[in-house]
Amino acid sequence: MTLWVLISAEKSKLTLMTIKDRMKQPLAVAELVLKNGSKGPRPHKIRVLANNKKKEEFLPPQKFIELLRSANRVMLAEGGDPANSAAFLEMLEGFQLKADKVDICRHCLLNKRFNFVNKKSIKFHNELICRECAKEELLRGVRTAEGNYGEKSVDFLEQVLLKTRDLDRTLRMLTPERLDPEFTRYDTIETNPSTTSVRIKELPLAKKFKQMLLEKSDTLLPVQALSVEAGLLEGKNQFVVSATATGKTLIGEMAGIQNLLKRKGKMLYLVPLVALANQKYDQFTTRYTKLGLTTSIKIGAILIKTTQRVKMHTTLNSDIIVGTYEGLDHILRSGNADFLGKIGTVVIDEVHTLEDQERGHRLDGAIARLRYIAPEAQFIYLSATVASPGSYAKKLGAELILYEHRPVPIDRHLLFCQESEKTQLITRLSKEEYSRISSKKHRGQTIVFTNSRRNCHRLASAISIQAAPYHAGLSQYERKKVETQFGEGKLPVIVTTAALAAGVDFPASQVIFESLAMGIDWLSVQDFLQMSGRAGRPDYHDRGVVVLMPVPGKSYASSQSETEEELAIKLLQGEMLSSGVEYGEAEQLEEVLASVAVTASIRDLKSIHQLMFGSFELEKLVSRLQKYRFIERKGDRVTLTRFGKIVSAHFLSLSKAFLIRDAVLMENSPLRIVTNLEFFDAAYFKYANQIGSTLHVNMPSRVFQGAALDIVFDGDSLALLNIKIQDLLMNFADDFLTCTCKDSPYCGCAEQKFSEEIVRLRTEGLDPTRIVKKLEDKYGISAYQGDIFGYLDGAVRNLDAVELIAKVHSKKGIAEEAHKLKKQIQG
Repeated sequence: MTLWVLISAEKSKLTLMTIKDRMKQPLAVAELVLKNGSKGPRPHKIRVLANNKKKEEFLPPQKFIELLRSANRVMLAEGGDPANSAAFLEMLEGFQLKADKVDICRHCLLNKRFNFVNKKSIKFHNELICRECAKEELLRGVRTAEGNYGEKSVDFLEQVLLKTRDLDRTLRMLTPERLDPEFTRYDTIETNPSTTSVRIKELPLAKKFKQMLLEKSDTLLPVQALSVEAGLLEGKNQFVVSATATGKTLIGEMAGIQNLLKRKGKMLYLVPLVALANQKYDQFTTRYTKLGLTTSIKIGAILIKTTQRVKMHTTLNSDIIVGTYEGLDHILRSGNADFLGKIGTVVIDEVHTLEDQERGHRLDGAIARLRYIAPEAQFIYLSATVASPGSYAKKLGAELILYEHRPVPIDRHLLFCQESEKTQLITRLSKEEYSRISSKKHRGQTIVFTNSRRNCHRLASAISIQAAPYHAGLSQYERKKVETQFGEGKLPVIVTTAALAAGVDFPASQVIFESLAMGIDWLSVQDFLQMSGRAGRPDYHDRGVVVLMPVPGKSYASSQSETEEELAIKLLQGEMLSSGVEYGEAEQLEEVLASVAVTASIRDLKSIHQLMFGSFELEKLVSRLQKYRFIERKGDRVTLTRFGKIVSAHFLSLSKAFLIRDAVLMENSPLRIVTNLEFFDAAYFKYANQIGSTLHVNMPSRVFQGAALDIVFDGDSLALLNIKIQDLLMNFADDFLTCTCKDSPYCGCAEQKFSEEIVRLRTEGLDPTRIVKKLEDKYGISAYQGDIFGYLDGAVRNLDAVELIAKVHSKKGIAEEAHKLKKQIQG
């Protein structure tokens, strides 16, 4: 057995510990008082503390001296009271004993424990303490901090503590207003560029095209070089997976433009969002007009005529056609594939959208149909984030080009905070970023991701630096204005939604996650990587910054078991998991029907669906469509019926098609039919906060949320509001809450009548801007112009379907009424 005695000197006493076999919990603890005698300091009283509680039990001085003599080691803690320490050493000398001076954890001593400290111990308040005490102090800090930190968050903070060996700085993570940016860094994703180098002047490109590329650079970026070396310019199909801003787009352009100039056929460039299609259209128009090439756009929407409408070419005769997935697929579904002419190249961006639950089946079908109608074309698939790139490439019939390095390094920061602190923190971070100028002479700009459109506007107006909201609810004109200002470096901050993560290519150096949700659903690892990858552009910045701002203990729905700060750590640590590509029967039926629009052969139909990721029982599905009279089959031949053609071209689900048909047969008015098909529910009470404050309730801002309708329906509540708000809500109730349905106001009549009102206002000649103003003035209800645009566009498409289905069933009056209403809405 090893026995140590440790002495710690205080002003009025010395604490004594007996330690067996280096155990941190001492065998016994005692308080020692010395007394000066003729021979110097001698032990006077040795009071033993039992179970860390004072108990009047004393150790005789002689026993104490025997203990010291029997100990393997006597130690005196450094940093104790100088006078008492000197007296103890003098006493030892009188008994011909010695003591080693040792560095001991002071926090352990206070808790009657023992532990050494050294250079690897934890710094805290200008001293060193042991790891165990540091963890205890950290837990105490977590418990007293605002918010409820989950187990994963505590584990993460402990990892930071052990990594930095600085408790003060770790605790400052719990107080964001005093944060050290160096310390909030979770990690750095370094860049490790490939040594592969391909000189542009040596490429077998058309002279004018080569000259255009040389104006920007002498060499290709690494992923571009890998693609060229793998046969890009030899017509090879490729699936390119690399981070945002590594140069993937130019890979598609090089193939497409070269094939165009060699007269192999036009280029189709498919993207998931209208905003991204608009941007690519502008870029290609500006860039390739110089080569004598024309560009047009297909985004699937029938544009409503307004004074703000941006004029764009939409002809299919152009050399380059940029479109959304649905915009290009509409051409195929309408039986107009031949109008596309000879296709040399198909570029499909953000191809991981295949795993999207709502749109994945449509992209899958569009790709298969394009591969069928253009088997000689070169297909280039692009993505920044895919869980299983090898299996994707195999199914797409393409060679995988995988480049896993960032174009610039990214510092990723984790910043725990409360909701009330976010605006101030975003302002500070954005100002600091905008004040920095990179070696490329560009200011730092920030994208803030939040979970709702309302938050986009709230944050943009709250932070004290110029900022603009950006989301799909804005008009095309408004979005274009923001894109231009940000692209020119004149706008420091945009606040956008996670829904636009795969959208417009903003040259931001910093990405801030104000929220880690999309609506009320948590972001996936794939979403997070897609969004965070937008920080840092090699042509603009030296590095990128990603900041996560989770609120400890926060969740968005009762079904969420994880809290926001736990999710933040999961996202930072996580790996992507493929969710697979599987569809329900309704989606399968839609895709089979769409594919019949491009082939009359059952054999070819099978070939198309063998190219798809989703699995299909083709014979069963064909029989079902035949039974529903969407198709006709004779042996190996299959064709769309008139009804089937309408359903396919208008992207109607089978259930919606039956609803329209039945309503037409019942001779319902076209206005009633389209407003029953789709309600306009993106309406908000402008004075929701004032109403909630006055009534002391949580007033939802969305008009057609149950709790909001309850309040409007309650006359007693209305009487408590100011006269102006009372009048607005009474107008709303009089116009939309007067039905006699048993379930009123939850029967859907209010939504349907409100939707009719939007259409009616449009038929009176009001554009979406004036419709929004009218709704605010009369009902105190606000809406976004882009949502009004979108709803009216959808109404036009549905009216077109109503008109055609009415003609199929010889309902001439309904058809004429639908046609007239359609024209009125279009303007």
